[in-house]
Amino acid sequence: MAGSLLRTLPRRWLMRFSLLCLALAGLGLVFNYTYLSIRHDMQLITAKQPNLFELFYQRARILAPEKLASFIDNSSIKTPIFSENGDATAYAYGYDLATLARLAVIPILPPANQMLSTYQYLLSYPEVLNLYAFYNDRRILGMVGDKRMLPGELQPVNTDLNDIEPWTHYFGCAAFAATHVPCSTDEAQVSDIYTDTFTGLKTITLYFPFVFYDPALADYRYGLTGIDIAIDEAFKDVLRPFESLNPTRTVLSFEEVEPCRPWHLCLNTRFMRTKAGNDLFLKWSYSYGDVVRAVLYGPAFKLYLIVLLLLMLTGRGIYGRLRTLALTDHLTRLPRRDILEQALLKEYDFLMLLDIDNFKSINDTHGHGVGDLALVAFARHLTTNMRKGDKAIRWGGEEFIILYKGLNDRASMRQAVARLLASQLQIPELPAPITFSAGVIRIRDYLTVAEATDLADALLYHVKQHGKHNIAYYQGQEIRLIRDTGTNPVT
Repeated sequence: MAGSLLRTLPRRWLMRFSLLCLALAGLGLVFNYTYLSIRHDMQLITAKQPNLFELFYQRARILAPEKLASFIDNSSIKTPIFSENGDATAYAYGYDLATLARLAVIPILPPANQMLSTYQYLLSYPEVLNLYAFYNDRRILGMVGDKRMLPGELQPVNTDLNDIEPWTHYFGCAAFAATHVPCSTDEAQVSDIYTDTFTGLKTITLYFPFVFYDPALADYRYGLTGIDIAIDEAFKDVLRPFESLNPTRTVLSFEEVEPCRPWHLCLNTRFMRTKAGNDLFLKWSYSYGDVVRAVLYGPAFKLYLIVLLLLMLTGRGIYGRLRTLALTDHLTRLPRRDILEQALLKEYDFLMLLDIDNFKSINDTHGHGVGDLALVAFARHLTTNMRKGDKAIRWGGEEFIILYKGLNDRASMRQAVARLLASQLQIPELPAPITFSAGVIRIRDYLTVAEATDLADALLYHVKQHGKHNIAYYQGQEIRLIRDTGTNPVT
């Protein structure tokens, strides 16, 4: 009997060892899936980010440095002579690089001066800190939105224009004096990323050359237009990409290679290219603890737990319930976005993407607890006003998706979706009704999930730009609205 027990013990331990190895292999797959998922998210997020350098290159082309110089030179007011009460929308300013003295601070008061409307337009972008131009008469003239950014005396790193690399890049060759054609065909130059002296923000400066003939001087004037961009504002979607579990450290750099910190998971991707051909790189790094949290909160780990429970319980019913739980949003009790795969998409006729209007304002004014109540109430509003066979999904944040089945034409679609607009959604915690904007598209066989949601998102954005609280759809090449606002259709 003792011999029999000795013979059975190794098999028992071997089985336990095999199960342990299987569990560790599963954990390895979970970690690998999490890494690939983060890398995939990084690629998707960077692909959606518009090229900042191309965008502001197009904006800079509408600026006219000659008009800025003419406005400041011909203005009868060089410094404010009255007590300002905040009516100024912007301030034009000037400095003499030879003396470092401020020669002008001119408030731009409503109605806006049409001569500088393009400068005010560009300054309205939240990521733009400062607009200015270096002229060959050794002056810097510009415009800011906040006069507090302007010191009494200029304190630049370089006061000699020839010490500014973009200046010599465009105007340092001997041929420029004779031809007045910039030495380089580069359309723009970009500074390194630095900390702005007055705002304390990480900043990047875009430089654009200009040359114009000044009839008053009977000579050419030339220089550089500079646009100071706040990095954190311009690239917030890639520096803080997620609602939670963001990277431990995010870096934008023109250097491709950067040492990875010990016990960190580092990802690096080429982000965008400047007009001068330089590449900007985005780097995410996760500490050991943040990697573990990303794994534990990720869908792969939940699925891993489900598999372990299956191995222990071998119950099909339990597996189904656990899988449903893993794919259900805990707050709204709606299915999560993970369920929307290509096979499911093809089972339905129309897809609608909805976004709660002014949701950030609800969180900021009333707190995230009330924001959660608004999400729960809105999810209940969707399910109450859906037909049997339709499906609502929590897409993320304040965004939801409804899939409609059995709708053969636009008329039946309009009737089905209009039910969501028929009654107000009010909760006691908010003074105003909860409204939403949405875009609805017909699902075609050739559309992927990403393409379908992108089309619906474009319609949703159209509604946001045209009064909100409406549903947009395509009729031919025109965009129509379910709730008639009296606006003309957009093609």
